[in-house]
Amino acid sequence: MAAATRDERPILVVHPDRKTQRTLHRILGGTFRPVVLADDLAAAEARLGDGPPFLVVIDHQLVLAEAGRRIFGGRDTPCLVLLQDAEPEELASVLGLGSLSYLLANPMPLLAEELSVTVHKLLRRQIFGLEKYLTWGIEVRQRSLDDADQRRALVDDLAADVHGAGLGPRVLAAATLIADELLSNALFNAPVDDSGTRHHQDDARGASRQLGGRDQVTLRYACDARYLAIEVEDRFGSLDRRTILRCLSKATGRAPDKVSMQTRGAGIGLATVYGSCNHLVFNLEPGQRTQVIALIDVRFRPAELINAVCSFGIFSTEERRS
Repeated sequence: MAAATRDERPILVVHPDRKTQRTLHRILGGTFRPVVLADDLAAAEARLGDGPPFLVVIDHQLVLAEAGRRIFGGRDTPCLVLLQDAEPEELASVLGLGSLSYLLANPMPLLAEELSVTVHKLLRRQIFGLEKYLTWGIEVRQRSLDDADQRRALVDDLAADVHGAGLGPRVLAAATLIADELLSNALFNAPVDDSGTRHHQDDARGASRQLGGRDQVTLRYACDARYLAIEVEDRFGSLDRRTILRCLSKATGRAPDKVSMQTRGAGIGLATVYGSCNHLVFNLEPGQRTQVIALIDVRFRPAELINAVCSFGIFSTEERRS
């Protein structure tokens, strides 16, 4: 078979269950890009002989196997891991791979929504904006901070809107915690000087500080009766993929450096956010901006989310796609 051109590279699905293969093929086929199916790692490796695929979608048990780590553990082949019907503790092992940027943990049919958005963002290289995860036409509330001491007021505004929408105490508590942590990270951990020093990291969290130019931080949020999406953006772009994975690892139950509530910094904030939402998205433009989107699924009752694992995606404008 002739080597695929850049626009023709297929999506490779590696999954042992044929029914799941068919479902994934149907979802991914909507991209109008070729979809190649493999039952196991040996078949997947044979497929790679035709050239690197655009994306690999793989079951978590296969990617954690020794051969899976060898084949898909590098950065040359973008890899999206499916973590379905798994124990939350298995998340620590997946995060420990260190090279994966996309994890989807929801079962089908909910998976279809997240999977489609993730793949289309990669295909189109248009990664920014919470609108991609919500129904067309929803109203987006946007607030920008002129001073660091406005953080609490913005969180209160969000809380009033969530309460007014009747989304319930679980969503209200998660939304206020997420917004406060993301705003704190953007205000105090994101700013760096020319030497790379985070010069506001130790500032008092309630102190006044005028925000102009690159120091400006924006909060946006919206709800479409499926997800409440909360987006915070800074203009420094100082958060990187390695730091993100290290922080998310701290939220897992068996991580050796599981986050301590006595610490301060981006690690505690991102770990807390990751443990409070259903899907956490990082859109990175290094040196220019970082946009974090937390999605809270408002369709579930609290009891249904006890053992839920949060999906995540790390997208970058510098991602290699050739």
